[in-house]
Order: sequence, then C-alpha cells, then structure tokens
Amino acid sequence: MTTRELILKELEQLPETLLKTVLDFLTFLKPKQSQTADNPWTQFVGILDDAEAKEIQEVITQEFEYIELNA
Repeated sequence: MTTRELILKELEQLPETLLKTVLDFLTFLKPKQSQTADNPWTQFVGILDDAEAKEIQEVITQEFEYIELNA
C-alpha cells in the first residue's frame, strides 16, 4: 500500500472535527513545501539546536583564520 493510500485510509476513519485539524495542518505544510523546492538550503533548517549551532560557530572561530575580503 502506498503512503497516499495509507493516509486516505486513515482519513476515512477520522471524525469530522479531526478532519478540520488535518486540513489546517496540510494548509500549513503547503507553503513550506514550495519554500523547500525554491531554496535547497532550507532542507537544513532546524537540524541543529541553538547549543549545537553555537558550538560549531565557536569551533570555526577558534580553528579557522579570518580573511578580510576587502583588504
């Protein structure tokens, strides 16, 4: 069974009140899908938490030389 078929099967069993929630969620996802397609870098959004990102920034600052581009 395909993912689409599984989703449709699950949707058929949901009460109307939950279907509205599912519709809201799908509407929320649509713009995100087009943003991801437009910019391949968006696939990396959210893979690091703030602490991990800060740690990586600190390592880069400590280990790599700064080059002034306009010098």
